[in-house]
Amino acid sequence: MDLAATGLPDEAAYVAAYCRRTGRAGLPALDYYVAFNMFRFAAILHGIRGRLIRGTAASAEAADLSSHFEEVAELAWQQATKAVPAL
Repeated sequence: MDLAATGLPDEAAYVAAYCRRTGRAGLPALDYYVAFNMFRFAAILHGIRGRLIRGTAASAEAADLSSHFEEVAELAWQQATKAVPAL
């Protein structure tokens, strides 16, 4: 996605703005926090899949959302290996 065309900052610009606003010199553990949140999102998608299978999913988009579980989990793992290269 072309972030500039949407008016959204890229990751570096967003982090720089966050650091400026909070008085931080940087975010040395950013890869860890991103990996954590990606795994959290994958777990949410897995929960949606479970509700879909049980027939209790409330959202009309449940099937589409839950279909991305494996992809998000794999991206989270790739992010985790950036956070902790020995993985």
